Amino acid sequence: MPQMQLPVFYEGVNPITHDVGYEKQGDTVVYYCGTMPVFSHAEKDLDSFRMIVSQLYVNGSVRQANLTRAFQIKPLALKRWVKRYRAGGARAFFQPRSRGSQPKVLTPQMLVRVQSRLDEGRTLSQIAAELGLKYDVLRKAVGDGRLHKPLKKKTVSIRPSPARS
Repeated sequence: MPQMQLPVFYEGVNPITHDVGYEKQGDTVVYYCGTMPVFSHAEKDLDSFRMIVSQLYVNGSVRQANLTRAFQIKPLALKRWVKRYRAGGARAFFQPRSRGSQPKVLTPQMLVRVQSRLDEGRTLSQIAAELGLKYDVLRKAVGDGRLHKPLKKKTVSIRPSPARS
C-alpha cells in the first residue's frame, strides 16, 4: 500500500496536485515538486509555459483536469500542446513556426509573366488559357491586389462643332 504524503509547500506556492505546485516570484514562475524547484521561466514566456505544462502531463505528474483548473486554460489548447510535445519534444516549442504555405500556382515568377501579359492588353481569359491557369485564380489575384489591370486609355474624339448659321 502506498504511503500517504502530506503536501509540503512553502508559503505562497499554489498547489496543482499534492506533489506539484507553482509560485510567482517577481516576473518569474517557479514550479515545485514537493519543496524542490524543478523549472522556472519568465512570466510572459508562453512557449516555456506550454512546454512545462505539456511535460507535466506527458510524464504523468499531473492530470489534464488539474492543469486546466490551476491555470485556467482550455482543455483543447492543452491537447494541442501535448500533441506538439509528443511529436517534437521540448524543442518543438522553441522552433520558428511556419507562417502559411507557399503559393503553388501563382508563384512570384508566374505573377511576373501574368502581369506582363496584362500590360500588353490581354484579357484574363486569354492569359488563363495561354498559361494553363484557371480564370478565377487570376481574377482573385487582381481582386486582392497581387495583379493589376492596366488603366484603360480614354480616347477623346474631337467632333467638329456644327456650323452655326
